[in-house]
Amino acid sequence: MNQLLAHYCVDVGHPEVSGAEHLETLRIRDKLADIESTLTLEEQLRLAETDRALVAQAAIFSQELLRFLDLAEYRLAHRIPPERWWWYLDVVRYVPCREPGIPAP
Repeated sequence: MNQLLAHYCVDVGHPEVSGAEHLETLRIRDKLADIESTLTLEEQLRLAETDRALVAQAAIFSQELLRFLDLAEYRLAHRIPPERWWWYLDVVRYVPCREPGIPAP
């Protein structure tokens, strides 16, 4: 497995760590986005699975990140586009999640 992907998977599996460590996780996800097209199908599936886990834990991650930095200011200062959704965990945390195929209420 790609080393960056392996690191990302481990990081997302430990939401209890500090905001500084979560910041590094988001930077790793940026690097993965840059090389995503070179990942094998298995690695792409693992990335998608880990992304879903990150979204499911968005509240925990964003809470810890907000102790360390203001995500909105950071996005603005670094011109981070919405396509890099992982930098928007403070917003994603408020989006209701639902299982595929289940209509919204």
